[in-house]
Amino acid sequence: MRHSNEDEPEAVSPEGSSQQVSRDTVTVEIVYSVITGAIVAALLFFAIASPSLIWQLSEGVNAVVLGSAMAISAAGFLYRVISTLGRLRRTVERGAGRD
Repeated sequence: MRHSNEDEPEAVSPEGSSQQVSRDTVTVEIVYSVITGAIVAALLFFAIASPSLIWQLSEGVNAVVLGSAMAISAAGFLYRVISTLGRLRRTVERGAGRD
């Protein structure tokens, strides 16, 4: 049985592991903001578009309701992503200021 170098853990400097943790944190926050933004957008869309989905409205009213639902849900998605990533940025800047 051959033993390869891949099986041995590499020596990681404290600075390198700190940078990796920082990158991992940013990645997790980005994914979190996109997923929660999608949930907010879906909830807003269905809350606003529900009259159009439940009742048969006239074609013009239906278009306005669905258009409004799309616009507001997109705005809700963007707000959630921007506010979450803005909070992360402020946290990182505060953390960098302590060094």
